Amino acid sequence: MKFSEDFFKQETICGFQVPEMMKRAWAAEMELLEAVIHICDKNGLQYFADGGTLLGAVRHQGFIPWDDDVDLCMKREDYMKLVQILPQELPEGMAMAGMYADTERMRRLSFHSHIEVVSDMQCLGFNRYMKQFHGFPYPKVGIDIFPFDYIPRDPETQKYQSLILSFGFYVLDNWEACKEKGELEEILSLLERLCGTEIPRNENIQNDLWKLMDKASALYGEEEADELVDYYYYLQNRALHFKKEWFSESIQLPFEQLKISAPCGWHDFLTTMYGDYTAYDRTVIDHSYPFYGYLEQDLAKRIQRLGFTGTMEEFCQKVSGGVLHVPEEENGFWD
Repeated sequence: MKFSEDFFKQETICGFQVPEMMKRAWAAEMELLEAVIHICDKNGLQYFADGGTLLGAVRHQGFIPWDDDVDLCMKREDYMKLVQILPQELPEGMAMAGMYADTERMRRLSFHSHIEVVSDMQCLGFNRYMKQFHGFPYPKVGIDIFPFDYIPRDPETQKYQSLILSFGFYVLDNWEACKEKGELEEILSLLERLCGTEIPRNENIQNDLWKLMDKASALYGEEEADELVDYYYYLQNRALHFKKEWFSESIQLPFEQLKISAPCGWHDFLTTMYGDYTAYDRTVIDHSYPFYGYLEQDLAKRIQRLGFTGTMEEFCQKVSGGVLHVPEEENGFWD
């Protein structure tokens, strides 16, 4: 993608100061987003902007000024098709991370209920990575893709499914604590009885359990349901259930330099998620900002070690522009 030099300048938007480094993060995420959109369009897969990304598209025609990531969602059938084709179709320097990744490194990168598409510095080396991802110097920038599943309309069926998923997600989110409390084996045995399957006790047990919970989330189809949910978040907040007709079709909305698909019922979807989504409420972003903040001091030290005396922003400008070349032995310094 092409970005003007002005795009990367620090800017105050809606009273919030967006620094140059965040602009580079946005540009890197846009590269990943463009690749995913291309793959979905090429293969006839329906995706939707989700969460803060949809809110940004509606309200800002791009990123929410105080947001720093990209969220997409897909109905289960298309989601599983995407899982199968992403590893083969993503451009060099990008990879799928999460339970379905084809390498152990990428599986361990993302122990979540969804997949991610991430940048891969190890694949490219630092200099190529900086050029491809617009001078963003941190590894594994990514976008999240969430599965939406049909929640069965039968109350007893819904209750049983939710029970299985509640136990599964609880133990996955609190793995070490469950081990320390001595309750891990008890919960795993309970899940085996509820699911009617064996959970092998091996080094892959957590990833296998994520897959089992993903399979349990996908048990029911459209004909058995009136609503869609992201089960992981629905079980934390039972208000997050959405009419399936809101996702029957997609419409195109502007998002920075791209067009992004949104559910036809985007107004009802956003209202369900945020209430009055037109109000500028920075608390809707529920993670640490910026996502790369924990690496900033480390980057400053590494730049200094290279003998570069300018700012981090100047370093990024020079490396991405090919003016400064980082020695090859430094290419893996984030690993």
